[in-house]
Amino acid sequence: MAKCSACGKFLSPTGAATCFLCPLIFHRGCVAIPETAILSKSWACPECKKKVRKGDNTTTPVKGICGNESPSETVSQSAAGISAPDISPLEEDESEVRAMRREMAEYMSELRREMVQLRSSIAGFGERLDSIECRLDVLEQKKEINTIAQLKLEINDKDQEALLSDLDIGCLPEEKGENVYNIVTLLAAKLGVKIEERDIIFAERIGGVGISNAVSGGETAERSRRVVVRLARRNLRDELLHAARVRRNLTASDIGLASPTALSRRIYINERLTRINRYLFYKVREECRKRNWRYSWTKRGRVYARQGDGKQAFNIRSENDLIRVFEIGKV
Repeated sequence: MAKCSACGKFLSPTGAATCFLCPLIFHRGCVAIPETAILSKSWACPECKKKVRKGDNTTTPVKGICGNESPSETVSQSAAGISAPDISPLEEDESEVRAMRREMAEYMSELRREMVQLRSSIAGFGERLDSIECRLDVLEQKKEINTIAQLKLEINDKDQEALLSDLDIGCLPEEKGENVYNIVTLLAAKLGVKIEERDIIFAERIGGVGISNAVSGGETAERSRRVVVRLARRNLRDELLHAARVRRNLTASDIGLASPTALSRRIYINERLTRINRYLFYKVREECRKRNWRYSWTKRGRVYARQGDGKQAFNIRSENDLIRVFEIGKV
C-alpha cells in the first residue's frame, strides 16, 4: 500500500491525488483538495508547481475544485498556500482503515471465487483420473488374459515339437504278453516301410483298460488301448504316415492279429498330438461333420480344416480359432 508524500501515512490509491509530473501521491486533504472535487488529469503537486515557469500554461492544476470557483482562483489559492479545513488524525486513520477493509474484502472475495474454481477443477480431474484408472484396470486384465493365453499356446507348441517323431496307433488289438515292438515292425512291413527294432526308441500302450465294445452275436471285447511309438528318425515317421494314408483300409486281420474276441476294425495311424491338440482335433472333426466340411487333418502337430476343394485351409490353434473359423454362436 502506498504512502502519502506529504504526511507519510498510508493511503488508498482510490481517490488519492496523483501528480502527473512526478510519481508522488497525496491525501487530498494534505494538498487542500476537497473530497468531492473533480481532479484534473494534469494536476501537479506543490513541488512541481514551483518548478514551472510563470506564464507557462501547459499545466492546469485543478479543474473545478469548488463549485463556484474559477480555475484561476483555484490556482491562486493553491499557489498562495491556502489549505482546506483541518482533518483530525483520527478521521484520517478511520478512512485508511475503511479503505484497507474494502481492499481486504475485495481480495477475500476474489480468493473465494478462485478457490471455488479450483475445487471444481480438482473434482473434474478426480473424475477423469478415476475413469483412466478403470480403463487401465480393464486393459491390464485383458493384457493379462491375453498373456496367459499366449503362454499356453507357446507351451503347447513346445510340447508338440517334442512329439514330432511320434506316432499314435489306434484300434490295434491288444493281447496279454504281446511284444509291442514286434507288432509295430509287422505293421510297418505290411505298409511297405522297413523298420527294425533299433529304429524304435519306445513303443507302448497308453490309456485306460477294461472298456468293452459290442461284437456281433452278443459277445463283447475289451477295447484296445492306443499304441504310441517314438522313432529314431523323423523321416521314418513321415514314411509310415504317408503309407497309412495310401492304404486306409488296413485291418488287424491283414497283419495276422485278428482273433475271435477281437474286432477286425480299421487300424488308424496318426501323428501323436498333445492332449490339447487331440481335443481340438476332435472338436474340428465334429464341426466339419455338422457343417459338411470335407477336410480336417493334422500336419506336423497342427490342426487344419477346409470346407472343400479350392477353399482356404484354416490352421486352428485354439478354441478361439475354432469359434472364429466355424462362426460358432452366430445366428
